[in-house]
Amino acid sequence: MQVTFYGVRGSVPVSGPAFQHFGGHTTCLNLKSKDMQVIIDAGSGFQNVQIAEDRPVLLMFSHFHHDHIQGLAFNGDLLRRDRDIFVSSALHPADKVKAYLKTYFDGVYFPIDLINHKHQMRFVDFDELAGLFSGLMEPLSMPLTHPGGSAAYSIAMGDARVCTLFDNEYDDTQAPALADFVDGCDLAIWDGMFLNDELELRRGWGHSSVEQAGDFFSQATVGKMAITHHGPMRTDEQLAAISARIVDDRMLFSYQNQQIEL
Repeated sequence: MQVTFYGVRGSVPVSGPAFQHFGGHTTCLNLKSKDMQVIIDAGSGFQNVQIAEDRPVLLMFSHFHHDHIQGLAFNGDLLRRDRDIFVSSALHPADKVKAYLKTYFDGVYFPIDLINHKHQMRFVDFDELAGLFSGLMEPLSMPLTHPGGSAAYSIAMGDARVCTLFDNEYDDTQAPALADFVDGCDLAIWDGMFLNDELELRRGWGHSSVEQAGDFFSQATVGKMAITHHGPMRTDEQLAAISARIVDDRMLFSYQNQQIEL
């Protein structure tokens, strides 16, 4: 499986000389095997995803806050595509997923009614995915702690498995269930928007810290952990300094266009 981070920021995209290495696009993760492509979230980084024409494509949403959907209408491959692209979320049934996206891209908040315009977007319930893509991928999910809800995903394709844990406000009571969910995965991806000393004033915002990533990683059995959903205020220099504190080389800070082969 090839894993590509097309967007690693939370809240809003950023740009400028101070954000060149880690990048400024909001959340978008691309998982690609020889048989299938799975895209998780369509933040502004989604505009740069190359959508495959030779295999099934599934777009999954962890939740529907603007930084996870704002890039949906800006991918040229999607707009030109004639084949179905499957759309799903474990957070809501297919009809609600369609309704939420239609509200955002409806001709009022966005220039065109994207969802009615793109008839190739096929909305399916999460529970249907295992049967629909039997032999190609195995999806699992669990709920996370975030305002309005968010879904963690476990995606197995071929011999590799990736788990995404964004967006989530972590506390120690989650550890057993989360550790069981990610157990044995090749890559776990963590929401590290804050530092520990920033959490108190941000209770209820629905995000975790970099230090909590290290604490959880020490309890979980995973191959690697990537920290993502970087705060939009963090410059390259600041993120480099924070990442330098991590001594385990199996933990990494994701950056835009980073590719990991599993």
